[in-house]
Amino acid sequence: MKIDRHFTQEGQDPYQNLEFETRSSVIRNPDGSVVSEWNEVVVPKQWSQVATDIMAQKYFRKAGVPAATKTVREKGVPGWLQRKVADDKALAKLPEDRRFGGEKDARQVFDRLCGCWTYW
Repeated sequence: MKIDRHFTQEGQDPYQNLEFETRSSVIRNPDGSVVSEWNEVVVPKQWSQVATDIMAQKYFRKAGVPAATKTVREKGVPGWLQRKVADDKALAKLPEDRRFGGEKDARQVFDRLCGCWTYW
C-alpha cells in the first residue's frame, strides 16, 4: 500500500508552517486553590486555553525526560518514526541537575506519540 504525502514535504520540518507560542496553564479547585500549574509551555498558537490545559495536565511527562537524545536507526522504520534513547555522552557533559527534566513543548509530545497514530 502506498500512502501519498498531503500536509508536509519530504526533507522539511513538519512544524515549519505552524506558529507556536509560550503560555501558562493553571488548574484550580472551586475554592481557588491551585491543583496544578505549568509555566512557559509551548503550544500551537491557534490552540484554545482549554487545549493548552489538556496538553499540559494530561500529556506532558513531568520528569525523567533526557535533555539529550539520539536516534536508534532501524531498518524499515522511517526517520520520523525512529525511537530515541538517552544520549549518555551528551548527558555526561551537562550538570547532573540538568540531565533529566519534564516536557514543556507540545512538539515533544507530538513526536513521542506519532508512532501511536501510525498504522503499518
